[in-house]
Amino acid sequence: MRRWFVADKGWQFVGADYSQVELRIAAHLAQDEKMLAIFQQGEDIHTSTASEIFETPREKVTKEMRSLAKTISFGVLYGMGATAFAQRADIPRKQAKEFIEKYFSQFQGLAQFAQNTKQKARDDNFVETLFGRKRFLLEIDSLDPRLRAQAERIAVNLPIQGTAADIIKMAMVDLAQKKIIDKDCRLILQIHDELLFEVKEEVVADKAR
Repeated sequence: MRRWFVADKGWQFVGADYSQVELRIAAHLAQDEKMLAIFQQGEDIHTSTASEIFETPREKVTKEMRSLAKTISFGVLYGMGATAFAQRADIPRKQAKEFIEKYFSQFQGLAQFAQNTKQKARDDNFVETLFGRKRFLLEIDSLDPRLRAQAERIAVNLPIQGTAADIIKMAMVDLAQKKIIDKDCRLILQIHDELLFEVKEEVVADKAR
């Protein structure tokens, strides 16, 4: 589908995104020491996660192990349960449950954050982003287990994904205020943590030098 979109003559598309922004936010909010250390040391978060889960040296982590660790990491942020993870990773549910348990045993700060956030949602009927934007969750006390489980997933995810959304919006405002977005640089699209610009070729060449 990317080939459907073509920059104007004399212009180029330029993309800029945040590196692993949601996992970095999760590490900060949870103050998970192990996850924070991985980022502070500049290591690949998914390789390091796979190394922890599979109890394997980082240099021996395979692409399959890294892919599974990536699925677990983002699944946890989105409140994915063992059944959904098993379907996504194409593994037995029992094995999926074991992987999730192992993940939380290795990243205990994140596990505690998830539990604390669910409890806060029950106490306050809302959760909020790092910058104070609230999402009310009246369904957190629902007698319907499906609605209650959905509210719990949102409770864990909103502070993380919502904060990421706040940050990218603040970045767009900052770019406009600093006049980086001008007649030579158009902001075309925002996709999660990425901004896509259309920039004059001579400006791109000048910045590249």
